[in-house]
Amino acid sequence: MAISSIREKMNQNQKPFVIGGIVIACLAIALMVWELKPASAPAAPDICYFYDTSSGSLTVEPSTAVPPLKGVGNKGTLVQAFLFTCSTCADKKIGYLLKYTHRAKVAKRYLARPPRGNMTPQQSMQFNSSLSQYQMAVADGTLVRLPSKGAHWYPLASPVGARIAAPPRCSATELAKPCLP
Repeated sequence: MAISSIREKMNQNQKPFVIGGIVIACLAIALMVWELKPASAPAAPDICYFYDTSSGSLTVEPSTAVPPLKGVGNKGTLVQAFLFTCSTCADKKIGYLLKYTHRAKVAKRYLARPPRGNMTPQQSMQFNSSLSQYQMAVADGTLVRLPSKGAHWYPLASPVGARIAAPPRCSATELAKPCLP
């Protein structure tokens, strides 16, 4: 088949060739956009470490769990633990513990399941107002402490709480790496 016969076929059937060209151009643009999009943030883990303050045992629970959970003796002693390492996670240590006050737990559960359905403008304003109150309740009721037995709980939003929750240092220039289950 000579080039002239291909050209004649293209002139006789222009519509399919134009559509094919547009499809190829769209696919090329989509491929470029796909390649140029920024990498997404890593997904949050589905499970977290939890520490029983009575028994000293470390467990894994769903990340949706809101501490304190019932631990030894069916008491609220199971709190979230944040583990760090300066080498590999085989050599991890608990950096700090976290739990919520009762008020913050209620607010956190509410925020996880907001009301559904259509709202009037007035209902929307009321919801937004209560939303910020719930967010403040969570922020005010988030407590942290060091893992040592009998350590005091501090609000995360306080200067002491912020120091406790800061990643520990391995050296003057290196922060410890978090370890996930």
